[in-house]
Amino acid sequence: MTAWLQALPAVSVAAAMLLVPGLLVAVAAGLRGLTAIGLAPPLSVTTVACTAVAAGLVGVPFGVAAVVVGTVVTAGIAVAVSKVLPGTAPSRTSCPSVVAGLAGAAAGGMCAALAVVHGIGQPDVFPQTFDAVFHLSAVWQALHTHDASSLTMGTVAAPGNSSAFYPAAWHGLVVLVAEVSGAPIVVAVTAVSVAVSALVWPLGCVLLARQVAGSRPGVLFAAGVLSAAFGASPYLLLSYGTLWPNALANALLPATLACAARLLVPRDRAGQTDGFDRWRAGVFGAVALPGLALAHPNAVLSGLIYGTVMALVALGHWGLSARAGAQPRLVALGGAAALVGAGLWLVAWSPLFAATRHTSWPARQSLAQAVGEWVSAAPMRTPVPWLAAALVLVGCVVAWRRPQLRWLVLAHAAAGAAFVLVAGSDGPVARALSGPWYDDPFRFAALLGVTAVPLAALGLEAGAIAGVRGVRARSHRFPALRPLVATCGLAAVVATLTGGMYAGGNSHVVATWYHGQSLAGPAERAMLERLPQLVPSGELVAGNPWNGSPFASVLGDRAAVFPHVSGSWDPDRVLLASSLNRAEDLPEVCAAARRLDVGYVIDGSVAFWKGDHRQAQYRGLEVAGHPGFEPVAHGGRLTLYRVTACS
Repeated sequence: MTAWLQALPAVSVAAAMLLVPGLLVAVAAGLRGLTAIGLAPPLSVTTVACTAVAAGLVGVPFGVAAVVVGTVVTAGIAVAVSKVLPGTAPSRTSCPSVVAGLAGAAAGGMCAALAVVHGIGQPDVFPQTFDAVFHLSAVWQALHTHDASSLTMGTVAAPGNSSAFYPAAWHGLVVLVAEVSGAPIVVAVTAVSVAVSALVWPLGCVLLARQVAGSRPGVLFAAGVLSAAFGASPYLLLSYGTLWPNALANALLPATLACAARLLVPRDRAGQTDGFDRWRAGVFGAVALPGLALAHPNAVLSGLIYGTVMALVALGHWGLSARAGAQPRLVALGGAAALVGAGLWLVAWSPLFAATRHTSWPARQSLAQAVGEWVSAAPMRTPVPWLAAALVLVGCVVAWRRPQLRWLVLAHAAAGAAFVLVAGSDGPVARALSGPWYDDPFRFAALLGVTAVPLAALGLEAGAIAGVRGVRARSHRFPALRPLVATCGLAAVVATLTGGMYAGGNSHVVATWYHGQSLAGPAERAMLERLPQLVPSGELVAGNPWNGSPFASVLGDRAAVFPHVSGSWDPDRVLLASSLNRAEDLPEVCAAARRLDVGYVIDGSVAFWKGDHRQAQYRGLEVAGHPGFEPVAHGGRLTLYRVTACS
């Protein structure tokens, strides 16, 4: 626990970076209450990510100063745009709704933080997975080059290029946390994970619930509390993969979809009291999209699933309600067909996702099993949250009985159908439609909570109201508060019965990929952490990336020649990978080593993904027993050698 107390400043900085820039922009545009607070994280991510791109283009170092300037500029633009929009900016807020929503988000956030903290174990531990190698190396590079632009982040796996795109919003946030708090990179990564799950996700769920159910305090409180209940969201991608950027993007989805819901979905009078008109919903939704895309592009496509359902419902509502005859219905039908066709083309045939369509994961279960997992709110064998899953089913019934909420049930079914198709089928349809998500059922499973949370909140409120009606009240005082009090009470009971919204089971979801040590165990890590005393500053460290040597950067503050286990290497790196151990015989090897400033090499056996065919290209880095390499330090499987052949 002492280590977590020491990490608290980093967590606080992460929360501030995810909340403050966007909140300033929202308030400058005139937004207030839950709308401003709920939209703050996606607006913050857009501000940080776009500032990083702009700073890279003009040659300005990325950091806190650049983000401050970016926030001021974005806030100024928000003020100017708000003045030209029709109508007036929202100024009225419902105090009970704000208090209930924030209280629910705080309660759910505490449960989520507890699950993440227990799952990770110690703040300086990181999952030793394929993607984690890239992300940790990318943060180190961005921190040392002061460049966190998405236009250049891809050079981590293609260091011979001057530019290569990779969505870098998450990496920029980690860089800011490390810079401001002074925490090590791994602790900064952990801090962002805690803040994403305990702040961004519950606030977004509350905002989406507000657009679904209006300003009913009971639903808002329930949505905040229940946001922590589902193992698939927001916990799964914090560990699996490890897909930290995708986890951030998914956490931004509810708030972004709240804008789409306000813009597209017909609403009853109860939902029109927030003052968040369609003009502003469209503008702020558009502003949130760059942050969503630069966190992870497939989140935009995930949002397209829900947005398509909303648009189809809106077109159907307009076509059926029009009184002009058959022409509006034909227009609505044509618009729906065009919308679906454009979406299918974008996902299955557009060149934007041509590269990701080559990735394929075999089906892990039958279609029937996948359906059962989605219905029980436990996709990809995450723990079954029985009570929360039952509330989702009740919420589906409640929402379907209200025509203006049926889109939510249809959206939940659409996301479920995508998961079932990818998890249970290897057919051509599944392959074609899952390209942007790498044909990976885990990425679809992580979408569960986007619709499950508001549905469960509706179900919990319905249960509470039924309980109030079933008990004869002894007092007729404050009848309007009874549903709220009953909902809060029932939510407290659910939280108690489930052990803090299944915090124990959800911590196991986080811990699943955090406990491996196949790249760097304690002994290997101890040696890597000594690199600042062993390797002079400015000299690069070579090594087979599959044996853990890329962690020379994030743990030892020394640049690795191969910062990822797989990449597009330049000719000098290709030569070293195949022939460094022949440096005394091949002058061109030493020439390449000098051009790259390589003075040391880490050699040792591979324990990660043994037998992967890509490991063969690094056999030239097996220097043990070869002349021209002097052992300097040893730790577990790894030995550090100084390259004397090229002295």
